[in-house]
Amino acid sequence: MHSAVRRVTAAAAALLLMSGLIASTATAAAPTWSHRDARVCPPGTADTAACDSVARMLFQDGLPYVARSPQDFGRIAKPAASVSYTAVGIRTAYGITGVGDPSKVIAIVDAFDNPNAYSHLSTYRSSDSTLMPAMADCSSSLSKLTSGPGPCFAKVNQTGGSSYPTADSGWATEIDLDLQAASAVCPDCSILLVEANSASFADLGTAVTFASTVGGVRAISNSYSSNGDAPGSSYPQWDNAAKKGIAVMASTGDGGYGVGFPATGTYVLGVGGTNVQVDATGVRSSETAWSGSGSGCSSYNAAPSWQVISGSPCGTRKAIADLSADADPNSGLQIYTTYNNATGWYIFGGTSLSSPLMGALYTMQGGYGPNTSYPTASQYAWTAAKYYDVTSGSNGRCRTSVLCTAGPGWDGPTGLGSIASASSAPVLTTISVSPTSASVAVGGAQQFSATALDQNGVPMTSQPAFTWSVSGGGSIDQTGLFSGTTAGGPYTVTAAGGGIAGTAQVTVTAPDSQTPTSITVSPASASVAAGGTQQFTATGYDQNGSLMSPQPTFTWSVSGGGSISSSGLFTAGSTAGTFTVTASSGGVSGTASVTVTVPDFSLSASPTSQSVKRGGSVIYTVSVGSLSGFNGSVSLSVSGLPSGVTATFSASPVSAGSSTTMTVQTSTGTKTRTYTLTITGVSGGLSHSTSVSLRVTK
Repeated sequence: MHSAVRRVTAAAAALLLMSGLIASTATAAAPTWSHRDARVCPPGTADTAACDSVARMLFQDGLPYVARSPQDFGRIAKPAASVSYTAVGIRTAYGITGVGDPSKVIAIVDAFDNPNAYSHLSTYRSSDSTLMPAMADCSSSLSKLTSGPGPCFAKVNQTGGSSYPTADSGWATEIDLDLQAASAVCPDCSILLVEANSASFADLGTAVTFASTVGGVRAISNSYSSNGDAPGSSYPQWDNAAKKGIAVMASTGDGGYGVGFPATGTYVLGVGGTNVQVDATGVRSSETAWSGSGSGCSSYNAAPSWQVISGSPCGTRKAIADLSADADPNSGLQIYTTYNNATGWYIFGGTSLSSPLMGALYTMQGGYGPNTSYPTASQYAWTAAKYYDVTSGSNGRCRTSVLCTAGPGWDGPTGLGSIASASSAPVLTTISVSPTSASVAVGGAQQFSATALDQNGVPMTSQPAFTWSVSGGGSIDQTGLFSGTTAGGPYTVTAAGGGIAGTAQVTVTAPDSQTPTSITVSPASASVAAGGTQQFTATGYDQNGSLMSPQPTFTWSVSGGGSISSSGLFTAGSTAGTFTVTASSGGVSGTASVTVTVPDFSLSASPTSQSVKRGGSVIYTVSVGSLSGFNGSVSLSVSGLPSGVTATFSASPVSAGSSTTMTVQTSTGTKTRTYTLTITGVSGGLSHSTSVSLRVTK
């Protein structure tokens, strides 16, 4: 099937015999090529996700074609009329030159298990070992993810364990695409694969939460979407991960105009799809919106403050896409996987490709929050990053054309744009000195710090050594500590390094000219478990809004809920609630709030509704969650059972953080209708309930 077949037709053989001629074997005509694109996973629902990968199946003379190597695609690309890219090809198309480093981790979250994930990834990387070095398997110890000299791979279940979920062929292919796309863009980055127990958003959300706790994770790629929108308030795990400064990417879907979750999450970066074409040198010559790219307005989720779209058709709701990258199967990525029970090299696209491409790019660049100028990668993406503006192509018809037709600036199918051809190495561009201004009393001191930023306003990974100087009014050492000696100013403090300089201003005041006018308390709010502690600090500012030096002595008090020491150490009592912490000095005060929490538990059941024939049985999973350190056990009961129906728990009581199953057995005489069953959990004086629906049919 993979080579030209030489044969002599029966008619030709007969002709030779009849004529008595001696001739060489005739060469068969060139094979006929065709292709068909197919979605790998069945559609999702409002509460479950479908993977967003699209397989391009090639057919040679009507039979499925499986390539033995990436080189086969180069040989058949023209006759098969199908464009696809190797790892080097996609990097060349986008001008990507960076390779990242093993301390930076991209997390891939998918559903179900791929037993061959590591072996298929190893085969893919070995196809170009010059670009992609061998990757060790460090699944047994996640601490090794960022500690080795080379990139590392780890696979865990949704809570970080090694008991993997059930395998699924469609999601296994999705996993292969995600891992290999990430390797192509950031070959030296480490990879964490987190496999959710199922495609439900409850399980996928648990996996995202775990991924966000692993050290070194800079981005989380989610190559899946729901069929229609979902409220982020019901599934906050994606937004919560993004608030940690992690770039949370999600596919916008492969069905054209229309939205899906989690791409519509407020802080999530929804990644749409494009078609990328290149010139003879392999560099991008054009990029257009892919017809399958999802886009539109969220029905539930608010737009973040930084998503500024002129005349936004979505109003205050989140608009997608945010960004875009290659997704069209006709400009897809060549990967090594098992598809239709055959293992080999295939071409895959879909926004399942664009999400890990962008996630790996952000991982390679090092991250953007929360300890940088941008608290989240989402804000960085909208306010500082540069993109290639995709201005043509459409994903369908809609009332507001910008939601489904690409054009200059933001549009629905491609967002702000695709990967810029400026993925160059960071260049020291500016030096920021903090604080930018300060007031110091004669004899006082002020610590200044400096940060070197690259051309994108992102702190350099390797900071230069700074040389400090001040124009007058005192002296400054080489750590940035200024000591005031002469009243006056403002004087200029300068930090220089790498041929670049940054400045700040400092005023030196006579001691009696400082008048305290305000006090700030940090943190401004805190949550403390009963019996726990929280250290608060206070800072006094003078009439110029500058730090007082020296700082005054503060008197601390709290309105209730515990006690606070003279140094600002709050100790929580046993009463839950929110209380006010006050720091006072010289008739001026500043406040903060502290919330005291007490241990509690949560109760949930899944699925929330089921149908069963009379005489049959169904099983619900009942889970007990821990809130504020609750570690007790919970006794379970159920009410609302119709006559003749029984419910039994596989375990009761249930420990916090665990689950049990509830089997409901109906009788042949049970009336056909829908019943509401109330499950109640009790632990000491705590009690919570949850409800499920049971529909009994004939």
